[in-house]
Amino acid sequence: MTNGADELITLISESYLEANDEIIVPSPSFSEYDFGARLMGAKVIQVPLGENYEFNIDAILSRISEQTKLIYICSPNNPTGTYLSKAKLNSLLESIPKHVLVVFDGAYSHFATAEDYSNGIEFVQQDYPIIVLQTFSKIYGLAGVRIGFGVASQEIVKDILKVKEPFNVNSLAQVAAVAALSDQKHLKASQEINENGRKQLYETFDELGLHFIESMSNFVLVQFGPYAEHVYKQLMANGIIVRSGATWGLNEYLRISIGTFEENKKLLETIQSILNEQ
Repeated sequence: MTNGADELITLISESYLEANDEIIVPSPSFSEYDFGARLMGAKVIQVPLGENYEFNIDAILSRISEQTKLIYICSPNNPTGTYLSKAKLNSLLESIPKHVLVVFDGAYSHFATAEDYSNGIEFVQQDYPIIVLQTFSKIYGLAGVRIGFGVASQEIVKDILKVKEPFNVNSLAQVAAVAALSDQKHLKASQEINENGRKQLYETFDELGLHFIESMSNFVLVQFGPYAEHVYKQLMANGIIVRSGATWGLNEYLRISIGTFEENKKLLETIQSILNEQ
C-alpha cells in the first residue's frame, strides 16, 4: 500500500528510471506520469490518442526505443473516459521488448462496464511485465485519506520496496481501506448510480446536440466548441464545478463528473440555460 496511487507512480519512477531514459504516455492523460519521469530526468514520449480518443497500440509500439523503460496505460483514461480492451492490452504485452514495463493505472476501473474491459490484474497473474495501480480515492470515496496500492510480481514489488519509505501509509488509512473493501453494498450502489448518471447525461447531451465521448469512467468529456470557457465560468457562477479541458490542451471540451440524479438534473438544466443565452 502507498500514500495514494500518486506516491506509487513516484516510487515506480525512482525504481526504474534514470536520466535520459524514456517513458511512453498516451496523450492526453494523467499528468503525474510526466511528473514522475521528469523528477528522475527521464524524457516523456507522448503518443496522441486516436480520433475518438481511443488507444493506438501500433503508434505506442512504434515509439519504443532502447531508452524506453515504462509505458503508462490509464484505462479508463483520465480525462477522456476511453479504455483499452482486454485484447489490445494482451497484444501490447505480447509485443513489447523485455526491458519495458507496462504501468496500468486502473484508478477508474470499478466504473467500467464494457464486456471486453480488463483491470489488468489477470495479466499480472499470467506473469506479464505489468504493474497495476489501484486507489481508494474514486469509487470508495477515500481521496482525503490518501491510500492506494499496486499489484505486481514479487520481482517488481521487491524493486519498489528498495525505494519505499517504511511508514508511508498511516494506520487510519489502512483501517479505512479494509472497511471499504468489505462494503460491497456501497460499491454496487455507486456503480449503479454512476451507470444511470451516464445515461442521463448522454440523453440530454444528445438532445442539446452536444458531442461527447462515451465514457467507462465517472465523468464525461463534452465538446462545447468556442463556448467551452464561457460555459465553464457560468457553471462556476452557478455553484457547479467541472474541469476545463484546457488543462489537457482540449480547449473546446469540459470534463463533467457524474453525480446523483438531482445533481445531474441541475447541471443539465444550467447548461441548457447557458446555451440558450448564446
